[in-house]
Amino acid sequence: MKRNFRVIQINGIRGVLLALFAITCLIAGFVAFPTFLTMHAWNYLSATTGSFPLIGFGEAVLLWAIIIFSVFIFNKKKLIVSCNVQQELTDEEVKEVVERIKSQKNSLNMSAPKDLSIQKNIKAEENPEKEKVSETALVQGENKEN
Repeated sequence: MKRNFRVIQINGIRGVLLALFAITCLIAGFVAFPTFLTMHAWNYLSATTGSFPLIGFGEAVLLWAIIIFSVFIFNKKKLIVSCNVQQELTDEEVKEVVERIKSQKNSLNMSAPKDLSIQKNIKAEENPEKEKVSETALVQGENKEN
């Protein structure tokens, strides 16, 4: 289920009429008008070449549907209909993936600092002068920000 699921609420007769108007406009804009243009383009080509029969509005709806579905099917950017069968991993592949995850986790644990206060104390023991300078710079940097 989508997290950003939106519900359209229709209140009263005014809402129903508004919804019907919106649906009618969508059908007119995406079905009826292109079908009308397709019908007239087909009939114009039929009249000029004489090799095609004339079509009516019903046949033009079918022709328009064929055109739209062909565009969607052959569009390489996005394929709306996809028929795939997910292949399950074999036991060996699952073990390999788990081993990779464990090795990556171990390498991250070794490289990541366990406790910053312990590392700070170790640095202070190694070079106490440097630690004082960095703490002074930090305090001065906070004062500049304020």
